[in-house]
Amino acid sequence: MFNRLKNFFSKIKDLSGTVDSYRQDSIIQSLPTVAYVNQAKKLVEERDFEAAEVILKKALDISTQDALVYKYLGKISEYRANYEDAMNYYQISARISPQDKEIWLRLGLMRLNCGQIDESIRAFEKADKVTPFNTDVKTGWGMALMKQNKYALARDKFVEASRISKYNYTAILLSAIMEIRLGDFDSADLKLAFLAKVAPNESSTYEYANLKLLKNDYSAAEKFAKKSIEINKQMLPAYLVLGEVYSRQNDIENAEKIFQKALFNDLDCARLHLEWGKAYLRFFDFEKAEIELSKAVEMNENFLEAKTVKSLVDALNGDFELLDSLKERNGGNVYVQEAMGLEYLASCKFEDAVDMFKKALRSDKRRIYNWLYLARAYRELNNKDKTKEYFEKFTLECPHYVQGYVEYAKWLMSISDYADAQRKLRKAEKLDSNNIDLLNLLFFTSYTLVKESNCDYNIKEAISLADKIKDLGRFDYEQEYAELESILVNIHRTS
Repeated sequence: MFNRLKNFFSKIKDLSGTVDSYRQDSIIQSLPTVAYVNQAKKLVEERDFEAAEVILKKALDISTQDALVYKYLGKISEYRANYEDAMNYYQISARISPQDKEIWLRLGLMRLNCGQIDESIRAFEKADKVTPFNTDVKTGWGMALMKQNKYALARDKFVEASRISKYNYTAILLSAIMEIRLGDFDSADLKLAFLAKVAPNESSTYEYANLKLLKNDYSAAEKFAKKSIEINKQMLPAYLVLGEVYSRQNDIENAEKIFQKALFNDLDCARLHLEWGKAYLRFFDFEKAEIELSKAVEMNENFLEAKTVKSLVDALNGDFELLDSLKERNGGNVYVQEAMGLEYLASCKFEDAVDMFKKALRSDKRRIYNWLYLARAYRELNNKDKTKEYFEKFTLECPHYVQGYVEYAKWLMSISDYADAQRKLRKAEKLDSNNIDLLNLLFFTSYTLVKESNCDYNIKEAISLADKIKDLGRFDYEQEYAELESILVNIHRTS
């Protein structure tokens, strides 16, 4: 007790070197800790946090019941990103002075940063009672609701915040993000268009680019994603939007360039390789997709999204081991659904495959290569109408995929529709004029269609195609070639 009193009076003596300096520092002369707080406040404003913390801890030796001491210790911890310490200090300050107009807001934000979402909401509720029309309180409250995936309630709080202050651009941005998640694209577009004019930054321009991507407006998505990167070259999400924009337009050159640019700007991470792998999936380059997805999983073995996408690539290669570990808990994931459909196909469970591919399309209608999988399933079910329907849908929406035409043509040949098979193969030839497998099939359809037509021109065209194939390498139809030559000779004899 004696030592405590001695220390107490010593602190007062140190604090009050002169009456004048004491009065200058202290607002309420009856409370010596106030002088410490005022000194610390100045140091905090000068960002000398270490000196400020020393002074505030001296104040605690005088009194442990001064809310301002804990409040400023909390501010120092917050500046240092020590959110748990800040939360603890703010909590003590709020208990001592619950009517402080700022303390519940700070406490709510720190609890939010520490993942204590329910407690954070309770703090914001108390803050709202103390300062009922505070735009920052509404914004923080909305952020906590957003963490709970209560998007409609969160949007309402952000809207309230922006009504209180039309300059709260963060609240406007967050309300737009909530509207995107709620599917209200038009309302989100209005807000993001406004921000793009009055307060463009890397976040608002990225979100606008992402919205335009969701609306399939690739030109606008590209424009705003590039603007986001111009503002901040470290804005990784904007690179990923551009990668998806280019891959959805089958622009492999620009897609690879943008991912390489992200690497050049030190943005190498699992997320980058995941999106890179997904882009290669859209290009039907499964080998490169597997490489990028394996990198993503190696960089973060707990990255569930990367594993779900990789399970699809593995399934395309006939490997269902990773899928087995995912399908029970992640059956709602579209990549897992597609992989399961492929597993059903491999197991000859064709009806189940059809159901699963349709389920994947309901999960994401943009995943149109499920139409190719459906065509394969219906082909095995001998349903000609459905097989043709889904091959048609796929080749119309993916006109750049050569193997889609080839697979369609082979099926048409199997049902003796050589004329249509020839049309599909000619479209494919325009994309890959030196594909030997494709050209051999095209020759066979031509041979089948012209061998009984006795049309000199068509027979010569088929023979010319065969000569081209021979120059390229492997030719599979020597007997049919000889037959056409014989038919041509007979035509000339009788003419």
